[in-house]
Amino acid sequence: METDKGLKKRGLGVYHGFKGEIANHQVWGTPTNIFILRFPEPRTVLSSLQGFKELSAICNCYIPKPVQKLLHDRPQDWEVYSKEILSTVSLPPDKVATLSTGVSMNHLAWQEEAFGELWVLAFVTAGVNTNAMRVGKDKASTVERDGISDRIGTINTILLTSASLDLSAMAGSFITITEAKNIALQEMDIRSSYNPDWQATGTGTDQIIVVSGRGSRCTYVGGHSKIGELMAQAVTSATISAIKKRLRASD
Repeated sequence: METDKGLKKRGLGVYHGFKGEIANHQVWGTPTNIFILRFPEPRTVLSSLQGFKELSAICNCYIPKPVQKLLHDRPQDWEVYSKEILSTVSLPPDKVATLSTGVSMNHLAWQEEAFGELWVLAFVTAGVNTNAMRVGKDKASTVERDGISDRIGTINTILLTSASLDLSAMAGSFITITEAKNIALQEMDIRSSYNPDWQATGTGTDQIIVVSGRGSRCTYVGGHSKIGELMAQAVTSATISAIKKRLRASD
């Protein structure tokens, strides 16, 4: 059904009880889209943007170029824009973790890996055309002051697992996810947008969300563990697929 704000939803499927969909809509008069992942019940989430919370859904929001320019000039308006995004899809801001990117959700990729009852599922969008960089080598381009800085192209990773993870394991998973993302960038030979002689390590604004499961407890998620192996395989594969989708769209 289409509303007065152009809202039109497309289901992506149900993954272990998690319902995925892409909603096309208008925010601030500009067509855009959003990936929504709704949980079967509240889950513990660790977000690189919003910290450690119990939530009911995750969103990955495409920010089109006209809005990117507005938010670049007035980054303090991001919170207002974010609330408007969630309002159009009837999601309460206090129950949702939100990521943002300059990549359309039409280029979303996902991959599941499993071993017995243990499973890991990664959803990724990847924009590397203008913002890829080698961290610590390329010079920084923004300075955060009072919580305000630029938001530009990025690699967004959402990872779900059947395993029950405490806060330390969820934090540790960020290391495994980042290493896996770097494997994808190496295998795709993605170069720094600023110094093409250098291999890129990310985009400088990459974002991660990890959602804990309700299954067996896992406290170690590094490369020596089976869950770490599954995480790395899922993230590497999904990131490569997301980069390919985005690069094909840019041709």
